[in-house]
Amino acid sequence: MEKRLVDKIYTFLVDAEGQPVSKKFDLDKNVKVVHGIMMSSDRPNLLFYRGSQRIELSGEELFPEDFESKMFMSGMAVAPDNKYKSLGNGVVSGNGELKIQYKDTANPNAPFAAYKVIISLLCEMK
Repeated sequence: MEKRLVDKIYTFLVDAEGQPVSKKFDLDKNVKVVHGIMMSSDRPNLLFYRGSQRIELSGEELFPEDFESKMFMSGMAVAPDNKYKSLGNGVVSGNGELKIQYKDTANPNAPFAAYKVIISLLCEMK
């Protein structure tokens, strides 16, 4: 049987300059394996210049503190099926808990304004 891959979207608001944002999301109970991650924003320049985070899935650290958000972003010239940052053979969903510790850091190239962070996971369903 062929794998069924589905995009699962999680969002949060960064509404205070320089303040950390900690979020916990519960994955859909039918998610079996997470194969990729991508980030975007309603203000992509702020995410690119100001954002970094630590990401944990089911208690396993996938990306360490201060991992730059720009590493998860993808331009319009990239084919839709190639936009996700691969997680290798995938990460088993386990307890289904996604934790993000996001940091907004001042940058002269992007003055602060409130912005939405969008995290998209490429999930294999049961």
